[in-house]
Amino acid sequence: MRKLSFLLILFLFLSTFAYGQSNTEFRSTWVISWDLVKRGATEKSSKALVRKIMDNHKAANMNAVIWHARQGGTVYYESEIEPWGYYSGYTDPGFDLMAYAIQEAHKRGLEFHAWFNVFHCSSTHEGAPAAEHPEWVCTNSAGTFMTSHRNISPGIPAVRSYLVSLVAEINRKYDIDGIHFDYVRWNEYDTGDMASPLSEEEELRTFDGKDLMEKMKSLSTPSSTTATRFIYDAEHPASGGVPDGFGTWAEWRRWSVTEFVRTAYDSIKAEKPWVRLSVAALGKYNWSGWQGYGTVFQDAALWFNEPYIDQLMPMHYHWLNASDFYRMLAGPWGNSNYTECWGKSIQPGIEKGVLFSAGPASYLLKDNNLWDNHVSIVEKARTISWVDGFQFFSYASWRDMNYWSKASKELFPNLTKVRGTKIFVDTPP
Repeated sequence: MRKLSFLLILFLFLSTFAYGQSNTEFRSTWVISWDLVKRGATEKSSKALVRKIMDNHKAANMNAVIWHARQGGTVYYESEIEPWGYYSGYTDPGFDLMAYAIQEAHKRGLEFHAWFNVFHCSSTHEGAPAAEHPEWVCTNSAGTFMTSHRNISPGIPAVRSYLVSLVAEINRKYDIDGIHFDYVRWNEYDTGDMASPLSEEEELRTFDGKDLMEKMKSLSTPSSTTATRFIYDAEHPASGGVPDGFGTWAEWRRWSVTEFVRTAYDSIKAEKPWVRLSVAALGKYNWSGWQGYGTVFQDAALWFNEPYIDQLMPMHYHWLNASDFYRMLAGPWGNSNYTECWGKSIQPGIEKGVLFSAGPASYLLKDNNLWDNHVSIVEKARTISWVDGFQFFSYASWRDMNYWSKASKELFPNLTKVRGTKIFVDTPP
């Protein structure tokens, strides 16, 4: 018996060492609206799809699901504030699909994170904020409102209050484990993007899909505040000058987004301190062309360091191999050719124990025939002590590659839980 016990302990030790894993690692995919809601679907078929999605995550030994709850200023759950979304035909399907999804996730030991597209509110359907409050839509320096790809302005106090109330509603009504913010930034669009309007569905898919990546990459000047960009609003026109109390427009824009995040965080914790707030930040914090701090005025490192969030989930979509992925996260800082990385900017938050999970672009690995790079990217990222897990964009790519069972062998051979911290209450009642 002693020999058997020794061999068992040795096996467990070597298994952990071989895979570079402990029993704490966040693992999830993002499930996009059009992959979870089908217009005109029956309750039976919709629930069967939910079970399939959850079974797939479980088969891969994942422990969370990031579920698209709000898109384009509309929602896919029972709300008294905003209307049902495009993929449900803007109508109540007659059953609460998200409540069922939460139930099925919890049955399988999966955390359920409600994913919100924040300031992007393209829908003009009755009840959507761009329809009810067109004065909230962003303007350019000439005072012209966006006519497509509509975003409501982070700089307007009423906008921030409205969004906080929406977050408070879902937090109060549903047994969620987390609220996940996407597009929590100023938009990248300019006057040229208004010239050839897309269909409603094309616009939704462009904003959430890879076509927007090219637009983002075209913003080569980090501090770009060109006259054609829609980064002003009716209450803060370019002609009025920098808002009082701020030295620059960029400073005011970053403060506006941060003020929303901070207020939403306080609201969530006041109601349910165990619900985690996470954000999908741009993959580059404050360096080069498409980056959060200078291009879209998103100070994710500040939120992480304060902290105003519980978990940072950057979208590391620029890097498709393990060595580049590693350098983007951890350096080397002293290499003059690669001096920028996340690690140098988030040390205070790391020391406080805020969760950081990395976001590989599964859809780009698939499109570029680099799917096998998942293994080396994950293994290399695991060598960084403060990387707490992974979220992959998106569910559809994993589904199309039928990667669930294989991932449980190649990536996730053991079961894990999410690392606890002292920042938030880890155990719900």
